[in-house]
Amino acid sequence: MMKKGLVVYKLYRALTHGLSPLIRLHLRWRRFLGLEHPHRWLERLGLPSQPRHAGPLLWFHAVSLGEGMIAVPVIKHCIRRMPHLNVLMTITTMSSL
Repeated sequence: MMKKGLVVYKLYRALTHGLSPLIRLHLRWRRFLGLEHPHRWLERLGLPSQPRHAGPLLWFHAVSLGEGMIAVPVIKHCIRRMPHLNVLMTITTMSSL
């Protein structure tokens, strides 16, 4: 017998896989309306817009412009302490660009 969490996970994966063409269409529409970055909208589907550099990665994610601004000093501090790190900052809103 499968555990309840595994059943829910498999159901979620099946639904999202089935809905992925609609999600892509929705993102293309948002790009057409200017609500998504013209070259980076595929990142919302987990596809990178640039190649990843080799080495350790420190990933920051900001949902809003305020969160992005607050993260900048933390990122700068991390880079000063560990200059060998690759830093990736992802954002949700166009205003954070």
